[in-house]
Amino acid sequence: MIYREFAPHPQLAPYVECYWKADADRPPFREEESLIPDGTIELMFNFGDNYARIKDGARQPVKGSHVIGIRQHALRISQTHHQHVFSVRFRLGGAYPLFHIPTYLLANDFWSLPDILGKDYTYLEERLYEAATDEQRVAVADRFLLDRLQFGDQTHRFLQQCTTWMLQQENVTIADTCNAFGVSYKVLERRFSQAAGLTPIELLKIRRFNKAILAMYSCRYASLTAIAYSCGFYDQSHFIREFKQLSGTTPRHFLQEQYTIVQVIQPALATRLAKSYNL
Repeated sequence: MIYREFAPHPQLAPYVECYWKADADRPPFREEESLIPDGTIELMFNFGDNYARIKDGARQPVKGSHVIGIRQHALRISQTHHQHVFSVRFRLGGAYPLFHIPTYLLANDFWSLPDILGKDYTYLEERLYEAATDEQRVAVADRFLLDRLQFGDQTHRFLQQCTTWMLQQENVTIADTCNAFGVSYKVLERRFSQAAGLTPIELLKIRRFNKAILAMYSCRYASLTAIAYSCGFYDQSHFIREFKQLSGTTPRHFLQEQYTIVQVIQPALATRLAKSYNL
């Protein structure tokens, strides 16, 4: 499988982490894969075969181009056919000024693009499909997002300032955050849910979870207990319980599964997480 990432226009950098493409002539993944919570939303243009979401043991087709909402827990998918994807990966809260939809309404699900982009969807998909090179696709996506984004959105600006401060602190509490920004917890939670689709507590859990995944793949720790303490969990029991809540499986089983998506995408994602989450 070919996987590449592309930087967005500098004016889009506060909103878009990257554009990426993935191409595979043969089935790229194992029978089931896991999309872990990482604080991102994907605007995915699928020019290959459809894949399926696995929910409650049943396969639900995810047809055509779509949005993958913010994830508060892992989503299971099965993709065993030809893959040809061009996608926009948004930063935490970055999709809100584009979609103009409360982000929590998009959580933990897949949404067809007409439902999100309306009549603009067909034009954008056609332009991307007809583009002859990756660079042309990036230019098309840049132009579309620059035209559609509401720069200076106050809710997004508050989220940026707040999350930047939170993720730079060691052992930060929600009470600390409320005091630092002069808001009540209800106000803080409402603004986070509106723009990010996560509560402040969920954001801190996802940061700790991703920090643990990076530690697990680094092979620098002698045991899962050592990883648990280094990543801020109270003990191994706390680590296993929270990891299972977010991933759907235990840390040991997660490593044994060797998910293709994690192996292919996680190294590139790890660099951004290390910066974004101050890991």
